[in-house]
Amino acid sequence: MSDLHRILRESRQRRLVFEIVGRSRNHPTAHQVFDQARRRLPSISLGTVYRNLRRLAGQGRVRENKIGTKPARFEVPHRRHYHVWCVECGRLEDLALPYQVALDRKAQRLVRYRLEEHRMEFYGVCPSCRRRPDAALRKKPADFGNALRGRRKKDDSKRSTMRRK
Repeated sequence: MSDLHRILRESRQRRLVFEIVGRSRNHPTAHQVFDQARRRLPSISLGTVYRNLRRLAGQGRVRENKIGTKPARFEVPHRRHYHVWCVECGRLEDLALPYQVALDRKAQRLVRYRLEEHRMEFYGVCPSCRRRPDAALRKKPADFGNALRGRRKKDDSKRSTMRRK
């Protein structure tokens, strides 16, 4: 395959990946982008989708959003906004809350950085997950932070017992 042919194909694939992410309203995962891309370009591979998402993210044309061990979700950064994540299924939604420019100014006065923006994310359990039959077995809200980091909460009673010995 000639270099020109490879470059043209990659460009067409990259444009397709960018278009899919840009038209999506649900912050798709790489696998979801791949499934949609495959319908229009059957020869595209999952590796190609991942490479193009990484390249687009590196160029700032696509933003990668990640929570703990859940699959990354992608979006085209069209405006400043906040997100709400489901800690159960990894669902990511835009939050209809206006961007707080005053918060940027307030933080700017507290630090010596030239701030460009801030990001704020909210974490909870989405309506679909709350309706699932195993809802009673879920983590308590106090455990969300540990769940997001993919860690189990350490047993503090063991540590305090060990110190006394």
